[in-house]
Amino acid sequence: MKKLFFLLPVGLLAATGMFWMSFQDTQSNISSVASAAKYPQEFFALSEHSLRQVVRYGDEKSILELKDSLDKLDSSLRKYKERGLLVETTKEMIVQYRQESTDVTKAASPYLKKLNGYSDFERDNEKAFVIALDQIGLYELKTANANLNKGRLDYIKEPSVQAKQNYDEIASKMKQIIGELYLDGTIEHPLFVYIDNHNNYFKTIVTVYNEVGTEQICHLQEKGYAIKTQLQLLPKL
Repeated sequence: MKKLFFLLPVGLLAATGMFWMSFQDTQSNISSVASAAKYPQEFFALSEHSLRQVVRYGDEKSILELKDSLDKLDSSLRKYKERGLLVETTKEMIVQYRQESTDVTKAASPYLKKLNGYSDFERDNEKAFVIALDQIGLYELKTANANLNKGRLDYIKEPSVQAKQNYDEIASKMKQIIGELYLDGTIEHPLFVYIDNHNNYFKTIVTVYNEVGTEQICHLQEKGYAIKTQLQLLPKL
């Protein structure tokens, strides 16, 4: 791509200013949802949510919420057993899920601050970043950004060497496109900073997954699907 010379609109400069100045912190809170949960399916959904909060966003308090939701799930299943319903297989699967999810949170613990910092930066600056891309108006760049987000999510859901390579290629291509636009430094630099943060965020998740083992991550996800299937068969008491 040849170097392009852009006249920078006022809106793009404003977006860049917002890009640097927006750092408000908002924490997700599922305590009200947890208190409203009544059924095994709901308690397990909370446990999966808590595990995602730990691995994806470095939310330390979700480690305790994960344990609490699984404890409540055990208690709710005892009521089914007392009524003569067969839940032993499901309980054994949950024991395995508890151990494997604990392994994941232990592996993630040294990286929680990094994950949380990268997550906060991205959340606080994503809107301004997208506005800046809209102001530039290059379809190839906006498409690359959508693919960048999708590439990271694809890896999180199904980690593989190919998924990591796809993400790395998209991130590199996106920085190359921006570099070839010959933007003013006050515009270009924060765009690079956002992408570098996105990339560091992704690399930290990859590190956590490698610490646990990608096969175990996939097995844990499969175990979750199997547990949900079993729980959906239970009647509401």
